[in-house]
Amino acid sequence: MQQAKLDVQQRSSFGKKNAKAIRRAGDVPAVLYGRKQDAVALQINERAFKQFLRTYGENVIVNMEITEGNPEPAIIKEIQRDPVEKRVLLHADFIRISLDEPVTSTVPIVLVGTPAGVQEGGVIEFPLRALTLNCLPALMPNEITVDVTNLEIGDIIYVQNIELADEIEVLDDLQRVIVSVSQPRVQIEEVEEPEEGEEGEEGEEGEEGAAEESDAEEGTAEERTEPEVISRRRRNDEDTE
Repeated sequence: MQQAKLDVQQRSSFGKKNAKAIRRAGDVPAVLYGRKQDAVALQINERAFKQFLRTYGENVIVNMEITEGNPEPAIIKEIQRDPVEKRVLLHADFIRISLDEPVTSTVPIVLVGTPAGVQEGGVIEFPLRALTLNCLPALMPNEITVDVTNLEIGDIIYVQNIELADEIEVLDDLQRVIVSVSQPRVQIEEVEEPEEGEEGEEGEEGEEGAAEESDAEEGTAEERTEPEVISRRRRNDEDTE
């Protein structure tokens, strides 16, 4: 992990109101804590802080001199950005470290090359973009480079396939997938629909046949009921006589 100096100023108080005033002045409110020491409220020039991040990234040992002649090593714990304007820095958290004690940090993974399987139509998938490592600050890498040039369709790189120094402990599950090349997505072919003419003719025939059968049944029913009505009338006439 690189080391770099960052100019900071100590501020007198915490609080949202104070933080808003600092932002209006062009600075970023920050706080330094850790190692069982009191938290210190800080402010950093926003333009200088952005340049610092562009040069070194977030995975860096920050040497900040809060009191003259007494630099304190720290690492960036978190940077809060505006949810809409990502370039706007809202707040930064720093945590004190000792160069002689292991630290835990998230290190980004950078892919190098174009997989051979992608050139054949495969699809690259990159679900895990950073590893969480634990080691001495001086051994912490700034980034992890993974060469994917030789990946064919069906090939997978797991966490356990990443080669690091023995002194570096990987805290992620070793079976997690970092990158893979999968089969090309299959396009579903459209099924041809039957011609409307054929379907219509069958439908008409069916309807006509059903209508004829219905008429026939109605006629038969009428024939069955008429004699019964007549017979009842005759019985009534006979009874009257």
